Amino acid sequence: MSKPTHITQINGQSRGPFVDYARPYPEQLRVSLNRMNASTFWAYSLWRAPEGADLLDSIPFNDEYIQCAGTAGAMAIEVRYVDPDGTAHQYAVGKPGGDHTDDPTEEIHWDEGRHSVLVHPNEVFTADEAAVIFYTYFLTDKVSQPYGLRELDMSRPEPAGDD
Repeated sequence: MSKPTHITQINGQSRGPFVDYARPYPEQLRVSLNRMNASTFWAYSLWRAPEGADLLDSIPFNDEYIQCAGTAGAMAIEVRYVDPDGTAHQYAVGKPGGDHTDDPTEEIHWDEGRHSVLVHPNEVFTADEAAVIFYTYFLTDKVSQPYGLRELDMSRPEPAGDD
């Protein structure tokens, strides 16, 4: 058992310290992600807690994280990094060899179909594949090779006005 350094969140609501009390961290990630069913459990996030945070006292957020949504059989993974100047960048994670010349075609659903995202075929992961990526992120705060990152446009369109 080690002192918790990271926080997990399920479905954007339930969050708590990421612990290795029941099983080692890699196995805990694999088991958790394999429970995703797009209905009662559809999203999982992981981020580093601030240095010195007492996770028994509070569960702080972080502007940098890794997250996924979907099912154990087909999920999309995103990672968010913040530049030193405070500019945030969100990326879709992909396997090597993806062709991004066309628009994304694979639709990942979650929250009983109320939400979805379009990704490229090389950006669809199983829970076991995702567990490896999440564990590397847990250790290094990065998504490492051979996985690639495709920056997402997170800007919101201006609301249509009456002209």
